[in-house]
Amino acid sequence: MGFIESVGVNATGSAGGLWCGWKKGLMMSCVTTCNNFIILLNKMNPSMPWYLVLFYGEPEQSLRMQVFELLGSWLASLEYPFVIVGDFNQVEFSCDKLSSKTGSIAGALSFHNWRVEHELVDIPFKGPRFTWCNNRKGFKRVYEIIYKAYGSKDCFHLFPNTGVKHLPIQISDHAPIELCFNLVKNSCKKPYKIESWNLDNEECLSLIQKNWKSVFIGTSPFKLVRKLAFIRNLLRKWSIEKRKAWSKKWDCFDERIMDAMNCAINTGNSDLVVQVNNEVTEFARASALYWKQRAKMNWAVEGDTCTKFFFNWVKGRAGRNFILGIKDTLGNWSYDPVCIGNLFYNHFYAIYNPVSDDTATTSSDSHIASSSSVDFPRLAEYDVLFHQVRSIVKEDDLDS
Repeated sequence: MGFIESVGVNATGSAGGLWCGWKKGLMMSCVTTCNNFIILLNKMNPSMPWYLVLFYGEPEQSLRMQVFELLGSWLASLEYPFVIVGDFNQVEFSCDKLSSKTGSIAGALSFHNWRVEHELVDIPFKGPRFTWCNNRKGFKRVYEIIYKAYGSKDCFHLFPNTGVKHLPIQISDHAPIELCFNLVKNSCKKPYKIESWNLDNEECLSLIQKNWKSVFIGTSPFKLVRKLAFIRNLLRKWSIEKRKAWSKKWDCFDERIMDAMNCAINTGNSDLVVQVNNEVTEFARASALYWKQRAKMNWAVEGDTCTKFFFNWVKGRAGRNFILGIKDTLGNWSYDPVCIGNLFYNHFYAIYNPVSDDTATTSSDSHIASSSSVDFPRLAEYDVLFHQVRSIVKEDDLDS
């Protein structure tokens, strides 16, 4: 497989067993090993060393927290950022488990408290949600997320685009996962929101009343969630079909009305005229509601008031934008928030606070003059003019 070095721990019976191999060029060294985890130190970049922790959770519930506490004592002694990846054999939240049974999850609260205590950050994943299945049939089938990756609070400063790629469950009951330090994330799909013009349509209301009677098996909250999702998908499909049908131009209606009127004159039957007029009326009414709801002049249009939900939804987009790293003039990347702030401050400070020393000014003028012949032919003239204006202002201040 091309690995020049490796480290591993033998399995206990048919459970456990850890192994890690690395290829040439990766400066890895083993810190410690035990039956449940391996800690490796990566010094490929001497200025940014970090630890890789490969973990296998204890299958026995009564012994699981002892392993977590042992791992926690090692994590507290690590001096560099670290990433933990492996099979934790523990579900933390109810959304990480899909089962017909309801109730609390054994060990979830203790594991959550342990993770918070050691300030472990959940590394986001891409791909199928669940990483384990018991491969049973019917209502006994269970899906869980037990393969996970966590990082220290400062690991994202080294690797801002760190992510985990979940591969599908195929032959085994386990799904392989891949730790990526430059994971390309897909743009998230925005959930479909039922619009006001949908609910004002009688056809839409009858669609909701008819399909709300659909039968789903499970607990009451589960049936409610499934009904809402089912109705939402139907409304989305209905809305798309209607918008496609209403994408016709007014000229098409004009032609159809003229043909219907000619048919009524020749045959004496005006049913086709009434039908086309009803379609035009429906189209005009729906178009008015559709564009009125999208009016940008006022929040309070057709029921979309400036509530706390809509305000947070709009303003929250600005809060999700942040700078993960920046490259300085020497080509070095900085990921620390303090360093990023200092780089921005020094950059704009140098722009808005020019050097007043004559020597520095002369060198600056010569530098600008040398570069002006290539990219900025008039920049030197502006710089000279700036110093002339500044000297005049100083003289006026002295006179006053």
